[in-house]
Amino acid sequence: MTVANEGDRRVAESGVVERIRHLADAANPAFAAGSILVPLAFFAASLALASTGLLFYTHVAAGAVWFGFALIFPAIIGPTLGGLDEEASAAVTATLVPKAVFFLVGFSLTTVLSGTVLLTSDLGLGYGFASRWSSAALGVGWGLFAFGLVVPHRLQLRAYYETLTPDPDAARLESIEKKNLVVGLFEGAVMLALIVLMSGFRLG
Repeated sequence: MTVANEGDRRVAESGVVERIRHLADAANPAFAAGSILVPLAFFAASLALASTGLLFYTHVAAGAVWFGFALIFPAIIGPTLGGLDEEASAAVTATLVPKAVFFLVGFSLTTVLSGTVLLTSDLGLGYGFASRWSSAALGVGWGLFAFGLVVPHRLQLRAYYETLTPDPDAARLESIEKKNLVVGLFEGAVMLALIVLMSGFRLG
């Protein structure tokens, strides 16, 4: 086993802090920080300026990015990786996943935080948390955020760490890809349901 492979094995077996540090280095620290701080900066600015318009558009834009990427990753990126040879697929996964994790955490967190403020504060749109629509939307939004951290991100990281091993298991990677597709379809369905709930704000 080479020194590089030994180091990769240790990273895969390390604790949470070490993994985050490794992922940030793999993604490029500036990209990792920007992916989280830039969308949150718009959220912070909308609060500082007490701007409902900026808060609303921050929520919509961040949600669109989250929704779009949640569909594109399993529907396009996953099958594309499956069509590559093992070495090329592993190389793309090793480059893509660290960036995707930070990118999605930043935009999904911004989405749920801005949505919560829109629905529950004086700065919001006046729907009020007591509304059945807003209560349901908040529950679904935060549930989807938690689901993203626990399931799809972990699946992507499993594939990533598998590519770091000296002899990546092609069958395991294929299994993870199939699970990613199912999870992506589920996320897409829930997000569409969330859009329906949000439409209910106007229709209810």
